[in-house]
Amino acid sequence: AAAGARAPAPAARAPLLPAADVQAPASEVVVSSPLYRYTFSTRGASLVGAEMLRYASALRDGEPVDLVPAGMDDFLSHRLVTGGDTTDLRGLPFQASAPALQLAEGTGPQQLRFTYAAPGGTAVELVYTFSPDSYLVEVAGRVVGAGAGAQLVTDLGTGLAAHEADPARFRNDVAAIALVADDGVEVLPFHDVEGSAGLAGPLTWAAVKDKYFLAALVAGDRPAFSGLTVRQLPQARVVTGAGADADTALLPRARTLVSLPLGADGAFGYGAYLGPQEHGRLVAVGYELDDVNPYGYRWLRPVVRPIAAATLWAVRELHETLGVSYGWVLIVIGVLVKLLLWPLNAKAMRAQMKNMAVQPLVQEIQTKYKNEPQKQQEEMIRLYKEHGFNPVAGCLPLLIPMPIFITLYFVFQSAIEFRGVPFWWLPDLSQRDPYYVMPLLFIGSTFLLQWISTKLSGMETNPQMKMMMYFMPIMMGAFFITLASGLNLYYTASNLAGLPQQVLIARERKRATEEMK
Repeated sequence: AAAGARAPAPAARAPLLPAADVQAPASEVVVSSPLYRYTFSTRGASLVGAEMLRYASALRDGEPVDLVPAGMDDFLSHRLVTGGDTTDLRGLPFQASAPALQLAEGTGPQQLRFTYAAPGGTAVELVYTFSPDSYLVEVAGRVVGAGAGAQLVTDLGTGLAAHEADPARFRNDVAAIALVADDGVEVLPFHDVEGSAGLAGPLTWAAVKDKYFLAALVAGDRPAFSGLTVRQLPQARVVTGAGADADTALLPRARTLVSLPLGADGAFGYGAYLGPQEHGRLVAVGYELDDVNPYGYRWLRPVVRPIAAATLWAVRELHETLGVSYGWVLIVIGVLVKLLLWPLNAKAMRAQMKNMAVQPLVQEIQTKYKNEPQKQQEEMIRLYKEHGFNPVAGCLPLLIPMPIFITLYFVFQSAIEFRGVPFWWLPDLSQRDPYYVMPLLFIGSTFLLQWISTKLSGMETNPQMKMMMYFMPIMMGAFFITLASGLNLYYTASNLAGLPQQVLIARERKRATEEMK
């Protein structure tokens, strides 16, 4: 099925199903629980609303986040591909098994069944199974008379609805994403799509996402809540292409279609996750769905992933155990990380001081044997052994925490836990500080750390170092001024917690310098 295009005209022979009738009367079926309110249309059995009841929209006061864009009537709809023919199921008048479903907390799963029977014995059945405490919907169905080799194309629309106060800031987060077997996560940002592009299978899951929410189709060898066997999807395909009628004023749009092969009996099945990117819930789904928000470069992800999981666990545990707001959680983590990394910082500082102590001897050897490279190297090795000095010892302790710093940057910049959370004068920890107070505090604390490092240590500052002392905090502040205020809060707390450590390091360095004189 071509991205952004209607299905091809039917072949001259009799179609498998009658042509879709967009004028057919339709009714809506609402499925609600404490977490969500999903609204289905009997026309095409498609999803026309997916409200997240625990998350408020920043665009529409008093309304929850709705993942389905207004007016979109083909989200989670289907088309049937048999050979060279495509049959559009989006306009067929399905019959629903119930006018509505209400799932109360603590109750079991419930099913909603959509059926359509055409003259001649061809029929389509869709069964959605919902749980009150999960955003994962199990989807199972059957197309009677589809024939061998048929495929079902599931439509994920043209992306999720805009729901943030300044949607343009999140344009780069709107994407199609998939877990490709044996090749890891592949991301296709919508703003990069020109015409059409693809994410080739076999795929474990495929999704459309923004910064905080997700609509994903998940394959897997597991039974549905109902006990029905969900057929594993050995191969799926995601194709995106900008729709001509897509509204790109707020967010880039691209139509995402997922191809699923039918079983020999016409059966199919998958899981549909329609909800927030809460790490714990994504982990509970399995199949590495928590990788839907990959942190850092691909080669770093094996290291970053466990650190990110541990950080998010700590964020939730501190919030629930201490009963404090997420703002205080960020401050606590900033202080704890600085305390935990103190031994490495101290070790690096002492290694640097040992380096300073042997530098006169190093220079003496370099001068004495400047014309004898082999002898110079031998004398250097002897000097290092005698003084127990390792030339890289001052750098290694500072490199070890780098994956932690990288992970915390990505996690605190995008964690949904901070979305819409106020703290002190900050209206939302996931948004920039409207008064620019936090970025200024970050700049001031960064400058103070560098000033202590140079002034209290008694080190002589050359013009280049002096320029860096002023330029570096301003440059970092210019970068952080547009980032989430929660991220600024964490780094400011970390800087302030590091001030006593920096004073101790500077004084010890000053004593070492005076002894050398």
